[in-house]
Amino acid sequence: MAIIAVVVVLVIAASYFLTTLNSGTSTELGQPVSSSILSDLSSIAQSSSYGPYNPVFVSSSVLKPASGGVFSTGKPIILYIGGEFCPLCAFQRWPLVITLMRFGNLTGLTYMQSSAIDSEPNTYTFSFVGYHYSSKYIVFEAYEQEDRSHNQLQTVPQNYTAIFNKFGAYPFIDFNNKYTLEGSYYVPDTWSGLNWTQIIQQIRTPNSPISIQVMSAANALTAVICNLTGETPTSICNNPSITALPVTLASYNLGSNIQLTAGTPDRMPERQANSIPSKILD
Repeated sequence: MAIIAVVVVLVIAASYFLTTLNSGTSTELGQPVSSSILSDLSSIAQSSSYGPYNPVFVSSSVLKPASGGVFSTGKPIILYIGGEFCPLCAFQRWPLVITLMRFGNLTGLTYMQSSAIDSEPNTYTFSFVGYHYSSKYIVFEAYEQEDRSHNQLQTVPQNYTAIFNKFGAYPFIDFNNKYTLEGSYYVPDTWSGLNWTQIIQQIRTPNSPISIQVMSAANALTAVICNLTGETPTSICNNPSITALPVTLASYNLGSNIQLTAGTPDRMPERQANSIPSKILD
C-alpha cells in the first residue's frame, strides 16, 4: 500500500508539473499562420511609416563584416539559421519577417513559441519550417536546426556550414556572405503572455516598447539588404528611416578564401539572455 501511495503521489506531481509547464503553450503551434495575421504583418511591412531607427545596429560592433566565398546566385542570399526553442530567435524572427515582406512575398509560416523551460519561456513567434519566399531582389534561405524540445529538425546544407561554424550562434543571419549578424537585437523579456495578435497590436502602437524594438530592428535589417541590392527598390531604400542608417563596413576576409563547404555543423546554442546586460546580443 505504501508503494502504491508513493506511485500515486509521483503521478500526481508529474501531472501537475506537466500541466504547469505547458500552461502557456498555445494549441496552434505548428499550424499554418492565418491569412489575417500574414495580412497584418504585410500591412506593417508595406506601410511608409517605418518608425524609429538605431544606428548602433549597423555598426561594426554588432554587424560583423565577413567575406571569403560568394553564395552562387544572381541575387543576394539572406541566410537564417535558428532553433524553434530559442527565445532570442523568437524575437528576431518578428523584424526579419517584416523586413522580408518589404522586399517580397512570404508565406507558409507556422505558429511557434520558444521553449517552455528556457529564459523568456513560451515567447510567441513563428517558425520558418515550410516557408515560401519570392522576391525580385533577394533570395531567402532559412533553417530551423532544432525544434521546440531541442530535437534535430533541419540540416544546414554543407555550403553554408563553414560560415556558420566560423561566426554562428542562434539566431544567425548571413547577408550574402558580406555581413553576418549573430544573436538578437533585443531580449523579449517584456513580451510574457502576449500572443501573436497582441504583439502585432503593440507593433502598430507608435512608441510602445515592442514597436520600438521590432521596427528599429527591421529597419537595421532593411538597411543592410539595401546595401546589397544597390539601394533598390527605391520605394524601400529611400525611406528616411533607412537612409539614416548607412552601412559602410569593409568586408573581412576569413583567410585563404574559405569555401562555403564543410561537414555537418555542431549545434549552436542560443545566447543566454540573462548573461548579456545590453540590448544588443552578440
